[in-house]
Amino acid sequence: MSQKHGADTAPPSRRSVVKGAAWAVPAVVVAGAAPTVAASAGFLTLNGNACKLPGNSQSTFKGYVFEAISNNVTGPLPRDAIVEITSITVAGSPDLGAYKVVLPGGAQSCSCSCGTLNPNHVYCSPDGSVNQRVLIYTSADVTGNSANSTVTITYRIYDCAGGSVCPGTFTSQSSQASLGGTPPVQGPCTIVGAQQFQP
Repeated sequence: MSQKHGADTAPPSRRSVVKGAAWAVPAVVVAGAAPTVAASAGFLTLNGNACKLPGNSQSTFKGYVFEAISNNVTGPLPRDAIVEITSITVAGSPDLGAYKVVLPGGAQSCSCSCGTLNPNHVYCSPDGSVNQRVLIYTSADVTGNSANSTVTITYRIYDCAGGSVCPGTFTSQSSQASLGGTPPVQGPCTIVGAQQFQP
């Protein structure tokens, strides 16, 4: 025995299908038009790896080195990005600006440049660059015990899609990681190449 209980078994009309599709298309178009960089949460992520730059290991940097991973998802157009680290705080103490960003894989080329920014605080992330390693060296201005604490960075992303000069707009993001310890860079440091790329 079959009972319909008021259900219509006829297929939907062509008009109903077209009407439903007309409402669905604009949502897809709007989502596709969003810039890659602006929509990328977690563009630069601290991975928790940190090493100490002790005592007289070098003349300028006597703080720490932190490893981060940068991911610039491929966009529909060339969307290289200039990334500027604007602040770094270790164990509640801010670095006062003497930190330096180093790419252990070598500097990359972007389709725009930001000559007005501090070159020690920026790096280029070409469109489609995934798992790009970024080392951030802090100065002696960072005080306190970093072991078993946290490190926080804030940064800006400048999307090069608009031209060859530094864009006037940027996206601000931040990343935080817990530190289980900071072994010396000359010893059991877990960051590959940290000692070789000391500034």
